[in-house]
Amino acid sequence: MQVLEQTSYRIERINELIRRELTLLLRTATKDPRLSGVVITDVLASRDLNSAKVFYTVTKEDKAVVEPLLSKASGFFRSRLSKTILLRHTPELRFIFDPAPNTGVRIEQLLSKL
Repeated sequence: MQVLEQTSYRIERINELIRRELTLLLRTATKDPRLSGVVITDVLASRDLNSAKVFYTVTKEDKAVVEPLLSKASGFFRSRLSKTILLRHTPELRFIFDPAPNTGVRIEQLLSKL
């Protein structure tokens, strides 16, 4: 039981570290202005750290514009992460749109209209 708790705690720390580093990379290392409105909301790495789901939301651009850009840039982000995060294997990154933050704003707007 104790081993499982330590493993999950380690994965949680790695998830947070990947999220912070990806946010930093989006702000500093990307030159495409269409990616400036991307916000990383969460990262879920697999237990073996072979892959990671990166959840994001978009503030400025359209989701249809940003989604292919992030898919193409996943190799770039992975290589940059491998240089900053010391792991044996850097996980494959899969970007998934997270509609939850937008849903919350929409619900808030609807409630304010009532």
